Amino acid sequence: MSAPGIGKESHISLPDFASVAKLPKPIKAIVYLIMLSVLTVAGIGALMATIAIIGQLTGAFDVFSFIG
Repeated sequence: MSAPGIGKESHISLPDFASVAKLPKPIKAIVYLIMLSVLTVAGIGALMATIAIIGQLTGAFDVFSFIG
């Protein structure tokens, strides 16, 4: 006996670049802008986390004072 859902394909999947390349130019531009914005937000988050970790390790500021 197998558990329900094993062996089934998921209905939600991210588009690959080949399927995005087949879209019309305005929609393709919107997809690329959304991807760029997601990467930008992730990059800024990683930069802020790095600054917080370095600040915590060097004692420049206390992260927990901002939370509490």
